[in-house]
Amino acid sequence: MDFELTRKENDELLLSQVASIKTGENIQALIPFAKAYLGMFYVIDSELAPKEKIKLLANAELTESVFAGFLASLKKPDLPSVAEIGHAAASKKEFAEGYVILAGLDLVAKKSLGNVNDLDVDLIEKAIAFHFSNNSGYSDIWFEYLFSEHKEKVLPAISQYWVAMLKNKTTYLPGKNLVLGDRPDIEVIQYCILSLLGSWTQCKAKTLSQLLYLAFKFSEINDFLIVCEHALEHDEILNEKTRLYWLTAAYLISPDKYFARLSDYVGRVKLKVMLLLDFVVLLSKEHVLNIKMSNKVVIQILRMVAPIFPPQHHVYGALGELDINSKNVMVLFYYLACSKDKDVGNEIKILRKARVMKIYSGVIDNLLELHVRKNNEQNFILPNFDEYLATLVKDNCLQGRSNKFDLR
Repeated sequence: MDFELTRKENDELLLSQVASIKTGENIQALIPFAKAYLGMFYVIDSELAPKEKIKLLANAELTESVFAGFLASLKKPDLPSVAEIGHAAASKKEFAEGYVILAGLDLVAKKSLGNVNDLDVDLIEKAIAFHFSNNSGYSDIWFEYLFSEHKEKVLPAISQYWVAMLKNKTTYLPGKNLVLGDRPDIEVIQYCILSLLGSWTQCKAKTLSQLLYLAFKFSEINDFLIVCEHALEHDEILNEKTRLYWLTAAYLISPDKYFARLSDYVGRVKLKVMLLLDFVVLLSKEHVLNIKMSNKVVIQILRMVAPIFPPQHHVYGALGELDINSKNVMVLFYYLACSKDKDVGNEIKILRKARVMKIYSGVIDNLLELHVRKNNEQNFILPNFDEYLATLVKDNCLQGRSNKFDLR
C-alpha cells in the first residue's frame, strides 16, 4: 500500500473538516481511522503502535484532530443504547461508530486506567456492548481493568446486551464463555443466569440443561422457580427435551406442586426417563447431589426411573458390567445411603414394598443394613460411592434382569 499517497488523499479530503473531526461531530470520518488504530487493516504492520498506524494515514494536524475526535466521541449524547447494540448484533449488524468509542477508551486507558472508571456509567455500558459487538481482535485493556476491578459496572451491561440479543432470537451469544466456558465467572453467572434462562427461548437442550444446573447452584431458588413457571406457561411450544428439563427443575424446587405433572409427562417412556435421570445426576458432584432433596423426592424419582433400568442387564449396556444408566440410578440410592434423616429407614421400607422396585431388592436391603450400622456402630464410616458399588457387586445385589417395566 502506498501510504504516502493515502496520507495525501486524506489530507486533501479531510483537512477542511478538521473542526468537526476534532469535536467528534464527524464520526463517519473517524471510523476508518479507528479501525486502523485497532489493527483491522491487514496492510498496516501489526507490530506498529496504534498511534503510529494513524500517522501513516494522516499528517500531524489531522492525526491530532483524529485523536481528539476519538476522545470527544466519548461524550456524544446520541450513541446507540446497549439494547440497540445487542439487537443489531443479533441480526449480524453493527454500529460502526463503536470502533471510534473503543479507540477512545483505549486512549483514556493508556493514559490512566483509573480515568476509565471515572467515565459516565452510561458510556461504560455502551462501550462494553461495543466490546462484544464490534470485534476487532484488539485487546481492550480498559475492559479487562473494569472486569477485574469494577465488575459492578460491567455486569448490568453484559446482562442488558445478552437479553437484547436473545429477544431478537440470536443463535450466537458473544461472551457466553463467561457463563458456559471451561473457566466461567461466578459473579457473571450469579448476576445473569436467570435473565439468560428467561430470555434464551431458542437455546438447545444441552445448553438449557447447563444453564439450569448453574441456576440451581448460583441463583435464589424462589426467583428461579418464577422463571421455570413462566417457561412452563406455554410448554406446548417446547420440544420434548427442553420441556422435560424445565418441568424437572420446577419439580425439584417445588415437588408437591409439580410431581403429578412430571410423573404424567414422563410416564414409562424410556427416552424421557433417561433424560430425567441424566438431568438429576448432572446436579451431582462426586456422586453427591448439589441440590438439597428430601428423601421423599429421591424416592419419587427412583420409582420413576429405577424400574426402567435394571442393574447390569440392560438394552443400552454391556453384559457383565454396570452401564451408565444403572450407575446413575445408583447415585440416587447412594443419596439415600448418605441421608442423616432419622426416619429414612421407614421411607426405604416403603420403597421396598413397591412392586416395581423388586429388581432392586438387594440394593434396598443393603441400604437398610447401612442405616442400622450408622445408628448402632459408634465408629462406622460410610463407604464412598465407588466402595459402595463394589460391595453391591461383590454381594450380588446388582443382578437385575429386564422385565415388563424395562420398556423398549
